[in-house]
Amino acid sequence: MTFNFDAVYIKSPFIQVVQDGDSVVIWHSLFGYPKVVSAETLEFLKLFLRPATIRYYLGDEPNEEDRKSIEELLRCYFLVPEDFNDRAFLEDRMREREGEIIGGSLINYLELIMSEACNFRCTYCIHFNNLEASDRINNPKKFMRFDTAKETVDRYLAILRGHKKHVAEINFGGGEPLLAWPVIKQALEYCRTVYGSEFEFRFSINTNASLITQAVANILKDYRVEIASSLDGLREGNDRVRLAKLGGGTFSQIIRGFDALAQAEYPLTGIAVTVTEKNFYELDESIIDWAIARGMKDVRIDIDIIDMVEIPIEEIIAKLMHIRRYAAERGVDVPGFWSRPAENLNESTLESRVAFCGAVRGNSLCVAPSGNISGCGYSMTQLGSLSDIQSFYASSSAYHRFVMDHLTGATKMCQGCMIEGHCGGGCNITQEFARATQTAKIERMCDFYRRMTQEILREQLREATVLESALPQPAAERR
Repeated sequence: MTFNFDAVYIKSPFIQVVQDGDSVVIWHSLFGYPKVVSAETLEFLKLFLRPATIRYYLGDEPNEEDRKSIEELLRCYFLVPEDFNDRAFLEDRMREREGEIIGGSLINYLELIMSEACNFRCTYCIHFNNLEASDRINNPKKFMRFDTAKETVDRYLAILRGHKKHVAEINFGGGEPLLAWPVIKQALEYCRTVYGSEFEFRFSINTNASLITQAVANILKDYRVEIASSLDGLREGNDRVRLAKLGGGTFSQIIRGFDALAQAEYPLTGIAVTVTEKNFYELDESIIDWAIARGMKDVRIDIDIIDMVEIPIEEIIAKLMHIRRYAAERGVDVPGFWSRPAENLNESTLESRVAFCGAVRGNSLCVAPSGNISGCGYSMTQLGSLSDIQSFYASSSAYHRFVMDHLTGATKMCQGCMIEGHCGGGCNITQEFARATQTAKIERMCDFYRRMTQEILREQLREATVLESALPQPAAERR
């Protein structure tokens, strides 16, 4: 935004503030641009609650430091022209991105749902709890055939080739994908043999690890398959929520798979932990100590996203922040869905595609054994099918509408939220499940994300020095 000394400016109504002592972080709830500033700078911005010129407050000859500070406030849309409409400006910028959607250039990630079945029955499982997706349980096509996987890989790589992309990210998901291990192995071999000279493959798998044998571990290592697995606490906590299909706890089965990977010299670098009312009080620093003992650097902790726990939010935040601090002191990262809005603040939606996940951003193709395509393996929203993938991302297609409906600012329920531009309604699965069950728990999840974001920012303020110089006392106040 061009600096005009005599133009009339006003403080944007979208500025959000978190303060800890004398330190303050501000950001634009639509555009981002977080800045650590002084309390004096915050007071200066408040002077523009009513329209005024820069000259009125800083006099006729502001120094170079003042000028640079003003330019930064304008660049970040903290000060805007009197007639500026932040939301209309955002809508115009989002419309400019429509061509990327219908051109298919956003697609860079493929998820193959190898199995609609699972040998576990975790109490919080999204895959089997998603009511509108109950056909997953009854659908006769529970396992992906190799011919379906092969065709999907061919179609996906053709899309990448059409946009001159040479990095292919392929995930094997489920259910429990290792129930279809022979097809996974065939798919890995096919990608390397047929396309290995053209594409750099980055394989990954989401597995409960119980079916990882020494032979499976060796092949996963050979193809450098990144492994995402879960352990919902130590034995007592895990076995309260992570159950076998035939009943009983799963801790020993999971650890057996972890050990097989370690013996193959391909150990896990982290785990995911899901928290419900049943294992919340079992969760503490011991899971971090356990992870460190196994050489892990990442412990993801998520609150059940489809059935937000009824434990007081203050108690949840206090525990998460305590574990997060404990882990950070020991070199372990503790992220979660709850940290994503704060992480997303580091990017501006005006300059990059900020979204809660790659699915709503339009980056993902997720193909089920039936050939149906969604944006996420847990989503109930069908975006197309393998048989008509040629027109998958065409104008007015389900994919096109889905991505447009999730652009920053498009979600009506989010308008006015302090993290609107960097949360966008949170996980789409939470939204889908809330609609299917007609519950209001989405409001509780939104409150949790807002308050968690504020607490993370306060924590960062305590660790940071003020990066922005305080503006001098305005000339208008000196008169």
